Amino acid sequence: MHRIVFCCIALTLLGTVRGQQNPLVINELDKNKQIAYYDSLTFAQYQNQDYKALIKTAKKAEQSGISFPYLNYRKAIAYYELRNYVKAAKFYQKTLVDMPDDLFLKESLYSAYLLSGQNMKADMLAKTLPKSSQEFLGFKSSFVDFVHLSSGYTFSDNNKKLRDNIANLDTINQYQNMILGGVTVGLNLSDRVKLNANYNLFTTKFESFAQNSVKQSDLLSQHQFNLGMEIGLKNNFNIGFASGFYATEKNYKSVAPTSGTGSRNGGNRRIKPSQSTDYNFSFLAFLNKRFTYLMPEISFAYSNFAFSNQFHSTIQLTYYPLGNLNFYGSSSATLILDNNKNRARNTVFSQKIGVRLFGNMWLDGMVSIGNHLNHMMERSFIVYDTYDPIKLISNVSFSYYFKKITLSATYSWTQREGWALVNNYTELLIYKYNNQLINLELKWNF
Repeated sequence: MHRIVFCCIALTLLGTVRGQQNPLVINELDKNKQIAYYDSLTFAQYQNQDYKALIKTAKKAEQSGISFPYLNYRKAIAYYELRNYVKAAKFYQKTLVDMPDDLFLKESLYSAYLLSGQNMKADMLAKTLPKSSQEFLGFKSSFVDFVHLSSGYTFSDNNKKLRDNIANLDTINQYQNMILGGVTVGLNLSDRVKLNANYNLFTTKFESFAQNSVKQSDLLSQHQFNLGMEIGLKNNFNIGFASGFYATEKNYKSVAPTSGTGSRNGGNRRIKPSQSTDYNFSFLAFLNKRFTYLMPEISFAYSNFAFSNQFHSTIQLTYYPLGNLNFYGSSSATLILDNNKNRARNTVFSQKIGVRLFGNMWLDGMVSIGNHLNHMMERSFIVYDTYDPIKLISNVSFSYYFKKITLSATYSWTQREGWALVNNYTELLIYKYNNQLINLELKWNF
């Protein structure tokens, strides 16, 4: 009897010990079964090209704590096939840790970088690939990154027809049609350092009207030189600097009394135009960080246009909601502080949108509102050191991409503000006029 009781107690204790160990064993077996299940399911979804379902399955596996190298690999391929290249790049990077020698993986990562706008990362990766892969991807390391040429013509309605419609006009300065052209060269100083050098020439037709006739007609020129450097840092940060030098021909007019013999009261008034050249400069610094879908940027700048000092502060947010370059946008706001009391503070708000129409054809649009006088855009490579203030800018651009060449055509409409003296020089009239620009561009990537 005692033996039977002892055996029952022993069996009970043994069962208790085994019962305490079984969950660990079962959990390990269950995890292996789950890995096998998700491995089999995602592979089947990959073969069937059911990429959306594959991504959902991979997310469900990750939420359950299941992870294995091919899960990230298939997830990256799924995002790539769905054209979410920025997400594809993220999971290709994760897979590369487990498969550092997979050449196809590296080539796919390069393409994902390139198609999501991460050009610096793409170049750095491509330089680590064998020559055969570089040739296959069409990559060629070059000191010259690109050459960009542009030429355009601006049609202005600030002309004779406009001044003929101004009642009791005494004098007016009119800045009219303009010819412009420029060249930009991009250089690769190192893997992480890029330098852009730019020259632009603007030639504007000018007329000074007074006493019922044109007193002066001239062509005014503005020469613009820019240097900009961008440095890639760790953790997707970029920092950069840009400087500009500007030589601008100006026309001024002064109203002065004179004793004209043909005047009844012996006190006629006339315009004394004068011309000079202003030399100015600007400096800008910026910092940005690329996240998955967003890239915020902040910049600060200084310029000394129009015999005063300007301080610019810009915040900008660029976004890629689809994870590729097929649709993107950029919103920015700029505050301009000027030590000239007549223009102490100006704000400018800009919105840009880009969309892929079909094939290699893209459409870009931009609207910018505010007083753009002495405003700097595109990291100071576009400067509105204009003769008359610009109140509104809108443009639309069509671009077609070949393998190495991009051709672009842009139409831009701007509303500007001029002034005139009327009613025997007793009143200042502020009026608005429009400029329309047609611009053609060619960019050659090396």
